[in-house]
Amino acid sequence: MIDYDKWDEYYDGGFASDEPTDRFWEEYDSTLEYNRFEYGGQKINVTVKQIMQDMRVKAISDKFLYSDGTVVKLLDYSKGIFDKWKNGAVLYCNGEKTYTREQDMTELSMIDRMLFNADSVDKNRVYVFWKEGHKNYRFINGVFVLGKKPYQVEEEGKYRWVFPLTLITDYIFCMPAKYSFSVDVRSVKKSKIRDTNKEEGIRLVDFNETADFSKKTINYKRIPQKKDVRSSMQEKIERSRKIAENALILADFKCEIDSSHFTFIRKNQDVPYTEAHHLVPLAYSELFNSSLDVEENIVSLCSTCHNQIHYGQGAEPLIRKLYAKRKELLSEAGIELSEQELLEMYGIY
Repeated sequence: MIDYDKWDEYYDGGFASDEPTDRFWEEYDSTLEYNRFEYGGQKINVTVKQIMQDMRVKAISDKFLYSDGTVVKLLDYSKGIFDKWKNGAVLYCNGEKTYTREQDMTELSMIDRMLFNADSVDKNRVYVFWKEGHKNYRFINGVFVLGKKPYQVEEEGKYRWVFPLTLITDYIFCMPAKYSFSVDVRSVKKSKIRDTNKEEGIRLVDFNETADFSKKTINYKRIPQKKDVRSSMQEKIERSRKIAENALILADFKCEIDSSHFTFIRKNQDVPYTEAHHLVPLAYSELFNSSLDVEENIVSLCSTCHNQIHYGQGAEPLIRKLYAKRKELLSEAGIELSEQELLEMYGIY
């Protein structure tokens, strides 16, 4: 539950912070006099009509208002969490429209073109208002500029730009955690996810034929592991196979959803059959500084649970259960993410 008394204190100019912002902005002149671009109208319980009158902007949609050199973004979180925050200072703003051709900038809509040009307050400025379950909006104190390179996300075969907009302000702006992320799941292309999942399926067949479980005592390393970038492909596959073997041994060859789930004895090894599954999918490796191919991130699943997570209904409670069991181990391995971020990796929003 949001403490609106504290929000009122924020809007009155409280919550000064000594926390550093993005390094890019440490070099940015904070005396830029952004106050000359400040919104001087009502900041709390403000209607769209009032925003339009005070800022002299027009409506182009229920999400964007505009005038020459100014874009106003309206965040209505009661309709869903589409635009999210990172580090309390960067809003990952969905662009106005989707496009048929990837990376095509020749047919940009007016708002998307303005957002591309919001890299300086002397070009285009962005202001943001938000609400959640309330009739009217609240102003987010300050002006936004484009601070990082835009990228595209795929939506039903089309492409939408996402604009990382940095808030220029003397205060670190902190939205509730459910509107924030630390791992930008959407920046990974769906094509890469599909290719990685296909490779994983091929490797599972090979793993089942070659696995060797005659190991000595194995323990979780409980420290972040460097990504394996210098090995040959064959060496990487061999290392990955051994890590998966270790993970199944650590789980005592039981399904980590429910240890009583039925399984059978492997054809070429005298141990119960379970399958190794990377809880945080390998397709998202680029989002983490540490390796995802570690025992802490590999769970042991019966065939039914493994296939249900990938292809069936009811995957959400299974993923939630596995996250709760592995959250501490993931953190120790340098794999930091929220439950919601993990669900988004599986297409659950």
